[in-house]
Amino acid sequence: MSEVTLTSNPNPPFHGGRLHHAAQQFDIPIDSWIDLSTGINPHSYPLPLVPQDVWQKLPDADDNLLSLAAGYYGSTHLLAVVGSQAAIEALPKLRPHSRVGILSPAYAEYAYQWKRQGHDVQELSIDELDAKIARLDVVVVIRPNNPTTELLSQTHLKRWLDLLQKKSGWLVLDEAFIDAMPNSAELSMITPAPLHGLIVLRSVGKFFGLAGIRLGFVWAESTLLSALAAQLTTWSVSSVARWAGAVALQDDNWHSLMRQRLAKDSQQLCTLLAKYDFEFVSTPLFCTVQLSTVQRQAAFCAYQYFAEHGILIRNFEHLQAFRLGLPKNDMAWRQLEKALSELKT
Repeated sequence: MSEVTLTSNPNPPFHGGRLHHAAQQFDIPIDSWIDLSTGINPHSYPLPLVPQDVWQKLPDADDNLLSLAAGYYGSTHLLAVVGSQAAIEALPKLRPHSRVGILSPAYAEYAYQWKRQGHDVQELSIDELDAKIARLDVVVVIRPNNPTTELLSQTHLKRWLDLLQKKSGWLVLDEAFIDAMPNSAELSMITPAPLHGLIVLRSVGKFFGLAGIRLGFVWAESTLLSALAAQLTTWSVSSVARWAGAVALQDDNWHSLMRQRLAKDSQQLCTLLAKYDFEFVSTPLFCTVQLSTVQRQAAFCAYQYFAEHGILIRNFEHLQAFRLGLPKNDMAWRQLEKALSELKT
């Protein structure tokens, strides 16, 4: 696989988080904020105290992380990476100039990273992808989609994959938010044996609420995993991240109980939004709300409005929508309801 030349590119995408920036911008103490901007599980996996020897050891690729990950994901064909973001940045370097179709709207890093490596990128709807699939080399799909929550069917994806396989193309699937869904194992496109041209990215940050350890996995054919590994730095996944991931991935009881809790919390958020007549779509980890249901002046900025109430959200101006993650506790729920009620008055 040959690399492509880095080209001039637009400004990097804006992301959720950045709580310190918001605190300074709106002059509200950071302890007074609730962060609903990321869609990360607010109920993080309860990691035990990190053993002292974990801090002292270099990362060991022969530890039990991949075997435990294989049990969780249902396949041994995995590569541990520094969050799925590392794979998003590295994959465009593994192909010559390609025609890339991204199911849009989507996580903005995909278009940004493929464009900055010189590829021809088009952000397309499902119907447009169907019409243009014969002329594309790579198709990128997020499922469930961030921010639209759409979950494209396996039947549809397999049809696209079949066409891409005939020309050594790729179907890249981002399943970062799929773990929280009740039947995630059945919904995932991961199978015990890899499929030619199919690449699936998974994240430990979202469902496990462990974004800070920066751990994710790539499922693909061995040759592609080897090429991807060669793009990454030595010891890229830290010893602490490997230890934490191994602990969290094997706790089946927590997985089951957390999916039930997230389903309950998600329903609570949906009920709250419906109470004030918002139109929205949802996944177990976030809701995306249509601004068309907000009775405000045309220049209304959802980001500013919620920030002034000490709530950090993810705004999507081009979609006329904003995304809300799950509040962490009763105080956060009350703070959100107050802001929503005042927004509709």
